[in-house]
Amino acid sequence: MTAPLLAYFARHKILSSALAGLVIILIGARLYLPYYLRDYINDEIRKLENYDGQVERVSVSLWRGAYQIHGMNIRKVSGGLDEPFVAARTIDLALDWGSLVRGRIVAEIDIYEIAFNVAQNQTGEGAGWLGFINVISPLSVNRLTVHGGRIAYLDYTADPNIDLFIEDIVLSMTNIRNVREEGSKLPSRLDAFGTSVGGGDVRLAGNLNIIKEVPDFDIALELQDADLTAFNDYAREFAAIDFSKGRVGIYMELAAADGHVVGYVKPVATDLALVDLDQDKNPFNIIWEALVSVFMELFQNQEKDQFALRVPLEGNLNDPEQDGWAAFWSIFKNAFGQAFTKQEDGTIEFNDAYLEALEERQEKRLKREGKDPDETEPLPETSST
Repeated sequence: MTAPLLAYFARHKILSSALAGLVIILIGARLYLPYYLRDYINDEIRKLENYDGQVERVSVSLWRGAYQIHGMNIRKVSGGLDEPFVAARTIDLALDWGSLVRGRIVAEIDIYEIAFNVAQNQTGEGAGWLGFINVISPLSVNRLTVHGGRIAYLDYTADPNIDLFIEDIVLSMTNIRNVREEGSKLPSRLDAFGTSVGGGDVRLAGNLNIIKEVPDFDIALELQDADLTAFNDYAREFAAIDFSKGRVGIYMELAAADGHVVGYVKPVATDLALVDLDQDKNPFNIIWEALVSVFMELFQNQEKDQFALRVPLEGNLNDPEQDGWAAFWSIFKNAFGQAFTKQEDGTIEFNDAYLEALEERQEKRLKREGKDPDETEPLPETSST
């Protein structure tokens, strides 16, 4: 065998060995990757302030550019609640191939069977969630879909315990990173459905801009035909009353721009009746429930057999002001005028909040400049698109 031929076979053998070694390394890395991701995510969970928990396992789908987080469970360290703050059966994070065609590298998330449990001492505030979300999804998220979920407000300090919830949640939020409609103030679409305590149908719909530090939005929420007696634990704790029967609907419209919110909430109750007063041994409760019963009977719309009010909301998004007098007078409007409809009013638009926010900023600027805001020209109307 000639020297050049020997050299050829030697090089070929070295190359084959190198390729075989590379294949073995890649296979090993692929096999180890789910364990590495699981441990990395669990380390990040432990970094959350006052929270702890873990994910059970992680699986990887390289052909989809995706991985799945299974059995996530995060609890508050000293929350006093048995339930986790957030738990999810499966979280699927994948590359959004449709947006990639448009030149944007973003992700899409599908969450299966998620549960949130909120209480006064378990709200998730200040835990550094943004950093954690950036860990589990290194790419910006452009689409979020929830396939089955539950959100609950729990209070174990009350007697009996309070458990208000919405379950069977299906939620879709699209164009979160504004891959499309780049000129729109509210580029993202939100739609959600669920079932409340008392069997009411819940619908949430609207548009928003969630990528702002303080999100802008224009949303409407409806809770239809829930059994009012299912809210008795809450009504007993905070209003000292019990319902023996009744149906309730809650209708809300909210719009916010630059942290300024406008809107209303409108509860409408029908076929109301309080519990038999003889069942309560506390004389103060008997007097109070008697007064409430008489008030509701006098100021309900007799034709529709409904008691309702409308509470206007306006101000800072974190703590909006409630117009108590307007809410009080709305009781009389429903009782002695035209009965309130069991649907949203359609009277709130994003432009309302947008103009209020502009006027608020102009007022602050004029005060800084030492000018009187009342002597300036009003702002022109601006399109909300």
